[in-house]
Amino acid sequence: MTSIILMGIALLAVSFFLYSMLFIQENRERAYLKFVLLAYPFISIDVLPSILSTTLFVFITAVFLIFFYQFKPVKLRGSFPYHTLFILLLIMVGIGLWLSEEVSDESITDFIQLLAIFFFAKVLIDEMSRDLSFRSTVVQSMKVTLLFSFAFLVFQFLFGPSFSIAKSQNVNVAGGIAIRYPSFFQDPQKYAQYLSASSFLMLLITDKKPSKSNYMAMLLCSISLIALLFTGGRASFGGWLVGLMIILVFGNASYRAIILAGTLFISFFIYSYSDAIPIFKRDALDDAYAFRYAIWLDAFDIFLAHPFFGIGLGNYAHYVSIHNPDQFWINDNDITFFDHPESGYLKLLTEFGIFGFLLVFMLILLPMYRGIKTYFTTKDFNIMVMVASLSTWLIGFYTVYSLGDVRIKILVVSIVCMLIATSQEDAKSFKKSEA
Repeated sequence: MTSIILMGIALLAVSFFLYSMLFIQENRERAYLKFVLLAYPFISIDVLPSILSTTLFVFITAVFLIFFYQFKPVKLRGSFPYHTLFILLLIMVGIGLWLSEEVSDESITDFIQLLAIFFFAKVLIDEMSRDLSFRSTVVQSMKVTLLFSFAFLVFQFLFGPSFSIAKSQNVNVAGGIAIRYPSFFQDPQKYAQYLSASSFLMLLITDKKPSKSNYMAMLLCSISLIALLFTGGRASFGGWLVGLMIILVFGNASYRAIILAGTLFISFFIYSYSDAIPIFKRDALDDAYAFRYAIWLDAFDIFLAHPFFGIGLGNYAHYVSIHNPDQFWINDNDITFFDHPESGYLKLLTEFGIFGFLLVFMLILLPMYRGIKTYFTTKDFNIMVMVASLSTWLIGFYTVYSLGDVRIKILVVSIVCMLIATSQEDAKSFKKSEA
């Protein structure tokens, strides 16, 4: 029944996308981007279930690229050629797959998705480079999907976590002392990463009169934190606290006052309902660490055996099924081999090798570095908001490989693109003001 509903949603989404491309009088590139961001909860649905599954995101991206996209050259003035890093990454991934023992179906699927993500990033950064005000449209779209996630979460509170668009329930949902809620994600840990990063994006100043939107932004940020507590995601909660410290240090006095009020409200909520909050009813940290540590050691040994180019994109589950067959879990009497070693960083190290690993994080950390550098020149608070958002994800990423979900890929890529475009525009405006 769930599969039929999902296919119906996918068909409706594709129909609306084609209608918007053919009949809505709007910049098609922007219409494509808005569709992806507004259809965000559903873009991971398989629209062509087969050996090589095709998500809704990949399908509409392919349709847009082939039939509707019009190339418009955009020069990022004074910007590092990020596309060069991506091309090098593709080369490293290609070498890794060529040297791998076997190219799995997941490898081909992940490679195609990587190409689609790069195209999405190019279109997004091109549009914001032409007009940075498009960033406000991106943030508003993200706000809509965040509110949708809250509504979905409420229905899960009422009807249980079986109210879901996932094909199967993740073992983390009901496998512990308390139920952990994933909203429209399949894994509550991924929802926790989504919430921690998205919450700070609500603080981006996109209104000409930001004082009127500050309180609403903080309200959404506070609700995001409360929702995060019900995911049980401890690493993401730690990341959120780091992001909060960044906002407190670099934000202005009004933000500090609002954050203090929000902190008092959330503290009262936690004090009143701590017995019902999953994040406080998890297994002991020592037990979780011991379980992960054994897997981390195995993963690091895999990396040492393939240090330069890895075992191949998407090959972790296939590799451990042969070389580390003890890495599996049983759910409903079905044996499933781990597709990541309980750490996003080790997943990338094992599959990409050191070269690919460094290239991936250069694509994330370099914009953060350039953004912080620009902030100290221009004092644009929006830059530090995006740095805080990415920091929360980077911390949560050490316990779970969330990039396996295309929605997390899109979230991270969108933040990076906004950071690049904002830093570029700020630097350009500062140079003009000095001239």
